[in-house]
Amino acid sequence: MLKVYNLKQKQNYIEEIATLTQKEWGTPNLSEEDFKSKVKIKISHIKSNLNNPNYCKLILLEDNELVGFISIFPNDCDEKPYLSPWYATMYVKEKYRGKGYSKVLNNAILAEAKKRNFQKLYLKSDLKNYYEKFGAKYIEDLSNGEKLYYLDIPINRISIIGGSGSGKSTLSTILSKELNIPATHLDAVNFNSNWEHIDPQKRDSIIISKANEEKWIIDGNYNKTLKERVSKADLVIWLDYSSFAHLKGIMKRLFKNFYKEKPELPGCKERFNFTFLKYTITFNKKRRPEIEKILQDVPEENLLIFKKQKDLNNWLKLFTKNKNILDSIK
Repeated sequence: MLKVYNLKQKQNYIEEIATLTQKEWGTPNLSEEDFKSKVKIKISHIKSNLNNPNYCKLILLEDNELVGFISIFPNDCDEKPYLSPWYATMYVKEKYRGKGYSKVLNNAILAEAKKRNFQKLYLKSDLKNYYEKFGAKYIEDLSNGEKLYYLDIPINRISIIGGSGSGKSTLSTILSKELNIPATHLDAVNFNSNWEHIDPQKRDSIIISKANEEKWIIDGNYNKTLKERVSKADLVIWLDYSSFAHLKGIMKRLFKNFYKEKPELPGCKERFNFTFLKYTITFNKKRRPEIEKILQDVPEENLLIFKKQKDLNNWLKLFTKNKNILDSIK
């Protein structure tokens, strides 16, 4: 089975990667002793960077055999120290070359860059007409004979799903402001003033129309149109919390805003009834399996699943590069 992993999850491959890196890009014709010394230094360097938010090394495995790897580096060019981050170390073992695995690695690292909210990756290479096929755009020649490129990493469509009380609308609003992408709250599509339901066919038509737009953040489940939405999304965020967390979120929201108009639903005041309570309590048992089934078709590199609010908060700080981002939701 062919699968991409973050090296952080598979650290037993570090020595092999360090050895291949030294052979491919290291100083040639070293003595065996010097070669081993260089590999040891590379192992130490990789390990020391695994928790760096601007560093990432992805590996491609076929069953348990290493096929290749690719990286994001904070810096990769002494001549351009002010440029960051970098697309680096695209490598496929010789016996696997010519089978399209470089494209798999390329797509995986670009998806990882999206998750980290990198709008651009820089690249240097002496290969002719190779990285252009992945969308690399030429900037200039470097003094060492390599060419400098960049790759755009647009995040234009984000789908946010999860149970009631998980904070979908709040997250949507935050990301909309940070990324300057319009947000659509599906509850606002489903209800007119005073919680009056609109016609389901009209609602679904509006949702599909929104999903076909160039840029959007859409929060909400509405499983009938979910598959089409997530298939178009650059990034899918699933707030897959426990039933207790859902109830806690609902109670916190009610305590703070009961009978106040909901900002995302003009004309609808925060309310509570036992039908909604039952829906919240049974969501994970009745609704979650369908969501999970739909998300099986989403590429793993395009999907973020959060089990706890704490994990979402940590990601949000890294993604927005704003350590104070949570102050806006207190």
